[in-house]
Amino acid sequence: MSELTELIEIAKNIEKQNDEIIRLLRKIADEKESENKPIIDLGELYLSDDKIPEVKRETPKIENRWRIGSLLDTTIDVGEVYFIEGGDIFKLSIENNETSLDNLTGDGEPSAFNLQELVANESINNNASLQDGTVILSMEQSQNLPETLKICVEQGAQKVYMPLFASAQLVGAPQFLMELVKLDFYKNNENLIEKLFK
Repeated sequence: MSELTELIEIAKNIEKQNDEIIRLLRKIADEKESENKPIIDLGELYLSDDKIPEVKRETPKIENRWRIGSLLDTTIDVGEVYFIEGGDIFKLSIENNETSLDNLTGDGEPSAFNLQELVANESINNNASLQDGTVILSMEQSQNLPETLKICVEQGAQKVYMPLFASAQLVGAPQFLMELVKLDFYKNNENLIEKLFK
């Protein structure tokens, strides 16, 4: 739980910094706008019915400054699934009815990967790959969610599917986390398959 608290504190600091950056960018934009504004003849102003167009400014998107690698920001082929367990990133592949399992970050072995096999088989049955940068977590793999999400963010994951019960671990988590990686929750295996392929 201390890692989640640390993550929340870091997020609050980043949000404060982003607010300050946005404030300064707006101030700079306002100064440049006033410098470039043409001098208007008051006579022309009163004769014209046209309104001065409103300037729209977009809020800068939060960048993923925590990203240190790109293991999860990759194209996923049909029959491939990425998951994280025990701090290691795994890729499960099924080709010609043979399952292969690669540990991309260490030499540990996963305790279970039945859910990922189910998803990979369904990918083959539908001849459809998962969205690039997708990570699938089972119930067991969602136990240490703060550490797992940290790895996802650091390695460029785009979307993480996890069981609904894991959402309780995210209470009080910063909003920007949802912008760095999209989280999607499933009720059971059937619900996950439906979300992925229907």
